[in-house]
Amino acid sequence: MWAAHAPRWQAIEDSDREVLVRARTEAINLVQWLARIANSFSAGATPEERILLEFRSTDAAFVTKPFDRDMAVEMRLPSLEMQFLEGGRPVPHIFDPEEHSPAEVEAWLLVELLHRGLDRTKFSKNLPYSVPGLMTGDAEDHSPQACRQGLTQLAAWFRNAAAVLGAADGTGKARVVCLPRTLDLVCLSGRGCEAAVGFSPGDAQNPEPSFYVGAANGRQRSILTASQLAAESDPATTATTFIRAAVA
Repeated sequence: MWAAHAPRWQAIEDSDREVLVRARTEAINLVQWLARIANSFSAGATPEERILLEFRSTDAAFVTKPFDRDMAVEMRLPSLEMQFLEGGRPVPHIFDPEEHSPAEVEAWLLVELLHRGLDRTKFSKNLPYSVPGLMTGDAEDHSPQACRQGLTQLAAWFRNAAAVLGAADGTGKARVVCLPRTLDLVCLSGRGCEAAVGFSPGDAQNPEPSFYVGAANGRQRSILTASQLAAESDPATTATTFIRAAVA
């Protein structure tokens, strides 16, 4: 019965695992600027609430919560280009991080804040968590183009994961958000779909993309990996059944 309602699944080309690792590292480094903006300006009782990002499947974009006069900042896969939004609409100036350093990303953000009439002194680079190996300063430039293949695959994984998690509680209304520290997608719902149910684009412990259910520390976590899904004739149904069993 559930199989009839399985979400649409986008086919994903198989590639060397290192291709995805490099792409994920590039994306995590750049998405922290959205987290910094959100932590500095978005509303929320705690930093953890402020930094939650939306994932917009239509164009594979990560988007901050609205702040000030209905402004937000987004970052799109696979280019990792960033752009401010006003009232949900993109403003003209797009920032392409290719061959730009973290210091140049920060400079662009500060100029955009000035142009939007926002108090730049409220902006802080502090994050409510640590990210190992995070790029800083101007010693190294970003290069999304070198990671294009992996970033394109990540975009497909995120679209698939958002569809599966969005339908996970059976209502089709589960709230799916992104945790910028790891780029995990998790579903939040009043019917028991919580942060321990989600999708990881991979990490040091489990380098391939996977759906997971269970404790956040990973010790009691069950995972459904990309390799396992690749062997399935209907990966959408397999992933949906795996997640739905945890929230039923």
